[in-house]
Amino acid sequence: MTPLTLSGSTAGPPQTFPALLDLLEARPQPALIWYGAGQGEERVELSGRVLQNWTVKLIGLFDQESEMEADDAVLIHAAAHWKAAAVLLAAGALGWKISVIDPGAPQSDQEGLAAAVTAQQPGLVVTERPGDWTGSGTWGQLLGDAELAALSPGLLDASFEEATGQRLPAWALDISAEVRQHPDQLPAPLPPRELSEVPVPEGARSELGTAAGRGGGLVVVGASPQAPLQDWGLTHWGAPDLLPQMLETWAQSRPVVLFPGDPTAQPQAWEQMLRNEAVR
Repeated sequence: MTPLTLSGSTAGPPQTFPALLDLLEARPQPALIWYGAGQGEERVELSGRVLQNWTVKLIGLFDQESEMEADDAVLIHAAAHWKAAAVLLAAGALGWKISVIDPGAPQSDQEGLAAAVTAQQPGLVVTERPGDWTGSGTWGQLLGDAELAALSPGLLDASFEEATGQRLPAWALDISAEVRQHPDQLPAPLPPRELSEVPVPEGARSELGTAAGRGGGLVVVGASPQAPLQDWGLTHWGAPDLLPQMLETWAQSRPVVLFPGDPTAQPQAWEQMLRNEAVR
């Protein structure tokens, strides 16, 4: 594949992926905030600079270690997590067609999602549960010839096995073990792909420009929000227009907040997050 690096600047809101990554690199302010659902007060904050750094390393990793090309399909099989969000941004910059499935979704939803995966035929699956894809279960039967990449949850994970105790097959890509070996700068310019070129299903863009315009940024929840919550600028992890909304938020120099749980099931944690992040 063609080697890549960042290049480009912007005087107004960035319109291309290189310009957006340049904007993030110049921002020490928070760009991505993650709340660990069911894990007490755990909160991880990534500045624009740190998010850009992770994204650049991921772009280099995928460019060198996968056979994917622009317009190929990738499936991100992971809960709302800061590391999965960085993968989303890297995949968008590489021009891939992206689908997101939360492994914690209800079983009834999983069956419909499995059918969607079959129709999409992804060339790469990035997952926090690689065992689901290497066995004889539903997902394993759908992997086919797709490449498999494992995503572990920690900031300092040396490998997926170290973080989870689960051994990966030799042919799977261990993101944690490989990504840190890649430089902070790529060796050639990224194609100037427009942010607006990210593919979404017809009609999915109808709400763009609303959530990102809220004062506190965009809140992404792991469970489908009830109607009143939508007034606060929410989107659902796995929504077809998830990445475009995140891109628009970052282009406006606002943070994306990931709340992996169900706001109605965790009202105290939810209210605390709203107060912390000033998104109400």
